[in-house]
Order: sequence, then structure tokens, then C-alpha cells
Amino acid sequence: MAKRVNISYTEAMAEIENILTSLQSSSCDVESLAKRVERASELIDLCRKKLRKAESDVDKLFAE
Repeated sequence: MAKRVNISYTEAMAEIENILTSLQSSSCDVESLAKRVERASELIDLCRKKLRKAESDVDKLFAE
């Protein structure tokens, strides 16, 4: 699970889906589980920020 600074919304969602699939399909140790959950949390936060920015941009367009 490599961390990238510039990751698109689509890439983040795909990584979240991969994490969820791996969690559902295999048993893993606590450390690995914690790392995956932490990464998923980071990606979810990133997606929320990107969605908020997109919403703000759309609001600005309609305000003009």
C-alpha cells in the first residue's frame, strides 16, 4: 500500500475497494489490519476533501 501525494479520486476509490476486498477475502494479522484500516481512512479523507472542493467549484460557477 504505497502512499502517493497526488492521487486522483478514482485511484483513491479503487485503492479503497482493493483494501476492502483484501480484508473480506483473507485473514490477516492485527498489524496488517491496522495498517490497511489506517490507509483506507486516509483515502476516505482525501476523497471527502476532493468532493468538497468539487462542490465548492460548482457552487462558484453557479454563483457567477
